[in-house]
Amino acid sequence: MTGVWQELAESLPRHYWIFWICAAVALSIAVCSFRSRSYGRSILRQAPGSRIALAVDETFVPSDRFAGFVHEASGASFVLIDLPLVAFEQFGKLGNAAERLKAEGVGAISRHLLPSRGGDYIYFRGEQTTPVRDYAKYILIFREAGATGMVTANIPVAVLSSGAVTEARIETILASATIRPATAEAKPLFSMSYSGPFVEDLSLLGTTKGYRLSAAAMANGGKGREPQPLFLVAPSLAGVPVTDLGEFARRAFDGIEQFRDKQLLETSRAKIDGLDAVEAIGRGTDGGTGRPTLLFQVIVAAKKGGYFRLLGLAPEDARGEYLPEFRKMARGFRPLD
Repeated sequence: MTGVWQELAESLPRHYWIFWICAAVALSIAVCSFRSRSYGRSILRQAPGSRIALAVDETFVPSDRFAGFVHEASGASFVLIDLPLVAFEQFGKLGNAAERLKAEGVGAISRHLLPSRGGDYIYFRGEQTTPVRDYAKYILIFREAGATGMVTANIPVAVLSSGAVTEARIETILASATIRPATAEAKPLFSMSYSGPFVEDLSLLGTTKGYRLSAAAMANGGKGREPQPLFLVAPSLAGVPVTDLGEFARRAFDGIEQFRDKQLLETSRAKIDGLDAVEAIGRGTDGGTGRPTLLFQVIVAAKKGGYFRLLGLAPEDARGEYLPEFRKMARGFRPLD
């Protein structure tokens, strides 16, 4: 890694790819609800936490886990991500985007035209297998109003197979996507009572939050660190309870992207704000620089199902400096209802 936060300014923000890993959770399905309820009147609706609006009907409700809409009974969802304008050019390299998505478990990626959609856009379809369900993925990236919008429709394959929802319907919704002048107000999902030498990077959009070294910390010896230490907090995409938090934490650690030769050195159970949590500490080799890196992860069970994933990365030779900070930040984490 040549410095995650430096790369954020130069190309597609890397944390959005980490976000996909963090969001690889099981979603419930109830096909009968699609059969029993007809689509309501579709109007442009803007999800909290995003500038993107979609013509999605009232059977989909705003998610309290991410910027987007979810059909709670079936597990179908539309995930919205606001990105800088430069991201569109990065996604334009389909081969690069496909390789990135394959690393996240999205396969059978193919590019298509989107009926009735004009302007600058990229549209492709894919598939994703999770431990609980298989999903069809419909991904639209478009450029508008000085920004890039990304809309991902995650539809359980069983729902499509039943005919309860059709590909044509999904594409009609995607074709309606537009970027509005301002972000719709969203309720915070968590708070941090301690951030140590880190400050929130306010340029990062979406429900995943990133924290980088403050200017003072950089001036006080942090500037020369490669890779730069960082801390991420990502919520799950759904409120499905994690039945085995320890096993889930181990699988999540193995799935930390961009690092090879990962070693899980220790795990421990904890309570964070009264919630069950599992801390995992290890190391890995940065796939870009080949440098040893401290990997710190905490999975916190959310109050109403699902989880929060806290991830700290720092140079291995700075483990003694940053591991205590990461632990304090995790202990100061507070989910909000």
